[in-house]
Amino acid sequence: MHRRPVDIGNGELEAVIAGDGSVTVVFENGLATPLEEWDAVVGPIAERTRTLRYDHRIAPASGPVAARSASDVLSDLEQLLVALALRPPYVFVGHSWGGVVARLFAQKHPSDVVGLVFVDATHEALNSRALALLPMMYSIMLMLCRAGSLRRGFIRQLCPPGAPRAYRARVEQRLQDPARWQIGFRMARAESAAIADALEQLARDCPDLPPVASHVLTAGGVQSKSARRVHEAWKATSARAAAARYTCVPTSGHYMPFDAPEVVIAAILEVLDGSVVKS
Repeated sequence: MHRRPVDIGNGELEAVIAGDGSVTVVFENGLATPLEEWDAVVGPIAERTRTLRYDHRIAPASGPVAARSASDVLSDLEQLLVALALRPPYVFVGHSWGGVVARLFAQKHPSDVVGLVFVDATHEALNSRALALLPMMYSIMLMLCRAGSLRRGFIRQLCPPGAPRAYRARVEQRLQDPARWQIGFRMARAESAAIADALEQLARDCPDLPPVASHVLTAGGVQSKSARRVHEAWKATSARAAAARYTCVPTSGHYMPFDAPEVVIAAILEVLDGSVVKS
């Protein structure tokens, strides 16, 4: 399962397709996170049906970095699906910021999405004022990373002990190459600048989950005040949806695809069982 560049008309995205089946499971990464974050999850899913993993558009190496709105990300995804001839139905699996992208895609294309899995996904209950500081935080991190010792610290933070080998290698490659880590943090800054607006859009346009099989997973190992607020919000959101299930995973931190891949796999297979059209 090797990365390959895909021309989407106005740019290029890197993607990996594995498996075959009547439903395509689309994995949405966390903010500026490489597609290898799903390495411990994707195998059993690809044995069952087709899977798509991809990286969001990278930022330019220099010059001003415009905010990458949720609409921009959705447009890239739509063009990627067309370029790869991956037609619906889709099941979306979204981690962190990727959960926001999954919900907005389902709201825009309701007849195309037959299942959703949220993996410690971002929720509109988050404090918008704190989110407004994210671009500044990534700008500071960009400056701090000029010191090699701090880059190594970021690697330890981004690569918990259970991180897949290919994911760790990708992160280390990004943070050890000056050109790559600058692009990575510029990319995070560009997308983080649009998160607050995207959450306002969710709250306004689609506060409820669509009527499709859904499973919400939250990381019980994260017990900050904001995390507890998000967990309660997801629990309430799930309770309002007839086809949704909520599970708090007490052993997992935010990087659930590393900490509890078996739980994520089981949730995806459960949603497929509730939505898949047998080939």
